[in-house]
Order: sequence, then C-alpha cells, then structure tokens
Amino acid sequence: MTLVIDTKTLTQDTKLAELVRSDLNLLFVLNQFSMPMGFGDKTIGEICRSHGVDTESFLTLLMFHAQPDKPDKERLCHLDAATILTYLKNSHTYFLDYRLPAIKEQLAVALQAHATRSTILQYFDEYETEVKEHMNYENLVFFPYVESLLAGSEPVGYSVKDFQARHNNVDEALEELLSLLIKYLPTEGQYFLLSDALEAIKRCHRDLTLHTYLEDDILVPKIQLLEKHKVAETVKSVQEPNELSDREKEIVCSVAQGLSNKQIADKHFISIHTVITHRRNISRKLGIHSSAGLVVYAILNKLVTIDELRLNA
Repeated sequence: MTLVIDTKTLTQDTKLAELVRSDLNLLFVLNQFSMPMGFGDKTIGEICRSHGVDTESFLTLLMFHAQPDKPDKERLCHLDAATILTYLKNSHTYFLDYRLPAIKEQLAVALQAHATRSTILQYFDEYETEVKEHMNYENLVFFPYVESLLAGSEPVGYSVKDFQARHNNVDEALEELLSLLIKYLPTEGQYFLLSDALEAIKRCHRDLTLHTYLEDDILVPKIQLLEKHKVAETVKSVQEPNELSDREKEIVCSVAQGLSNKQIADKHFISIHTVITHRRNISRKLGIHSSAGLVVYAILNKLVTIDELRLNA
C-alpha cells in the first residue's frame, strides 16, 4: 500500500524517501537542488543540511509543488529573492537540456507510422525554440539584472517593467499541443508510447505553470519593491546630503565670512593642513566646490546671517 503524506504538515523531521514515494511530482524540486536519490531513512532536515540547502525554503517549495492548485502565496513570499533566482535558473537548465528534448524524442518514436508525424514534430520544434528564446533572455538579461540589484547596484536603462512587457507564458502552447493530441490522434499505432509522451507533456506543463507563477507572482513583486527602495535611497541621498560635523559647520561659516585658509587655521587653533582636509570633506559631502557656493549654503541653512557677512565685508 502506498503511503500518503499530508504535505500541509511537512516538517524537517519528515522522511524524504517516504514523501517522494507518496508524490513523485516532488522529484522536480529535488532536481533543482541537485539532490540525488538514495535517502535511506534520513529526514528532510538531515538531507538539507548535508547538501547545504536552507530547510525552510526547501519545505516551502515542496509544499508548492505538492499543492499546485492552492499555492500558499504568503509562505512563498517569505522565500528570499536569491533562493528563487537560483531555483529558476536551475529549472531553466532542466527544461532546456533534459525535459523538452526527452519529450521530443518520445513523440518522434511514438509517431513513427503516423501521417501527421512531421506536422506535430514541427509544432513541437517551434515551441521548443520559443521556450529557448524566452529562457535565454531571462538568463542573459533579466536574471543578471536581478543579481545586480541584490548586490546593491542597478544597471541604467532597464527595469522589471521591461521584463514584463515581453514576458509570455510558455506553458500555454504546451497545453494546446496536449489538447490537440488527445482530441484528434487515432488510437492505432504506438498507442502506449504516445500515452507515455502525453503523460510527460502533462507533467512538463504542470511544472512550467508553477515555474511561471513563482516568477511572475513571487519574484517580480519582490524586485519591484527593491527597485522602489533603490529610487527612494537615491532621492534621499540627493535631498539630504551627509550631515556636517560641528567643526565642519564652523569652517563653512569662516569661508562664508571670507577668511583665508591661514586665517581659519589661526581662528580655530588648527593647522592649515587640517583646514584643507575639512574643506575637502565638506565639498565631498555637499557637492559644493566654490567659496561662493558655500556662502549660499551657509545662509540658506542659517549658519550665518546676511548682516554678519556685511559686518565682515
């Protein structure tokens, strides 16, 4: 009798072999984490630790694939963007290098004697090309953009809106192919082989649908928030320059009053070298490099009054 495990109650103490035997669809998740089978009686927590995988993230993705019709969006949103990105990149390699070529081979064998073989294989070739273009764009453009944001920088001239503008669901054409094969192909010929191919297409469609959900509904909103945070930081840095120290404010006042570096040094009992260092730091913090600019800054920030400047003129 097959053991049935309630995936809603998965914990790190659940035995992974029993879980996978209960639902073979979960092998997809293991593949993306490069976890080979042969688990013995080890628990999910033990397996994750031995492979350097975050247990909570692994559990979240297992539950996601175990309940494809009822994704726990709140839990998925707790996945960090870097984990999602790695998972999606690994999935791309899996789909492009293994899953799609394997389905194509199954169809080619199953349809050997069928009159519409070339038409169906051409349809699949066109679909495979579309998926490759789709995923290669993400690998070469969108994913590096996300990585740069997570690293603290932001490439100029690109945003998640550009990604959304050209993003399409690559699972739809596969669903259409599945429907066409089920409705219109006769049952004679390599029927059992064709049935296996249909089952493979169905599983691939399922995994691609979840892949798209994870990308569009979980990762993209995270990147949008990160972009807004970057914009807010930029605005703040422009509107609120680095705070001057009390000594630096005194130097600004002295410069505004028309004192030379030597006079400033004598007034504040410091060396000329120290005055020059202070002025360099002031220029860096304020982005103001002229004495006239410092006069305006001093007045606007009420460090000196116009009357004080007149007295010292």
